[in-house]
Amino acid sequence: MEIWLPILIACACYLTPSFLLFKKQTPDKKLTNFNALLIGIGLLAHFTILKASISFNPINLGFSNALIATSFFSILIFWLLNFNKNFSYLQPFLLIPSAFLLIIHPLFLSNHFLTTDLSPLFITHIAIALLAYSLFTFSAYLAIFILIFEKKLHQKKKIDMLLSGSQPLIEMENFLFNINKIGFLLLTVTLISGILFSEQVFGTPLQFNHKTVFSILAWLIYGLILAGKKLFGWRGRNSIYIKLTAFLFLLLSYLGSKFVLEIILHR
Repeated sequence: MEIWLPILIACACYLTPSFLLFKKQTPDKKLTNFNALLIGIGLLAHFTILKASISFNPINLGFSNALIATSFFSILIFWLLNFNKNFSYLQPFLLIPSAFLLIIHPLFLSNHFLTTDLSPLFITHIAIALLAYSLFTFSAYLAIFILIFEKKLHQKKKIDMLLSGSQPLIEMENFLFNINKIGFLLLTVTLISGILFSEQVFGTPLQFNHKTVFSILAWLIYGLILAGKKLFGWRGRNSIYIKLTAFLFLLLSYLGSKFVLEIILHR
């Protein structure tokens, strides 16, 4: 029962800005500041849920905990970036799914305690991995928004007021490239630390399983699309589809395996 109070607070703080944005669609500075305050309170409540669910002795990184941890850091990235850039149009894409994940969190809460000692190398590996996944999650939401925006432009339909308040398309695509570039560097560090120091980090030798394969595939696709953008100026719908494919592999590499093992097979 104790966990439901912060869940309800976080959901209220996440859903209200989206509702206000849909209602007004062209937010002024006062509304933007109010929404930022609500999201900040929601993040505090979200962190309270994380702290209660994950604990730290030992760490419980079950399926549902991994989901709400990724959504927390994705919203935190959005919240921090939104102080300098106008990302208000992304609020419904980020906040509504996160509120849904928090509501169902107690239903899928499972125990998957990590028996590894909390060594500095292990903590660093987990922190970098979570940050990389969160950056790619944020970039996936931005990529979906760009697809919707671009579709409206190509169909020459009237663009909604919510979409018209966003940044220029080329600026959004350049920002998406920069976010993916940082995420790719963090994912590279995650993979290298996982491969070279698997026994020190996880307590077991490296296992070449589906999780490893999907992670490497995601890394290769992200690397390819970043190189294509840098060398040949790749952009547009096809480029975004490839990025979303890489993100899907990244989801399958970690959350997909956790869902099958913990939720379906109850292992």
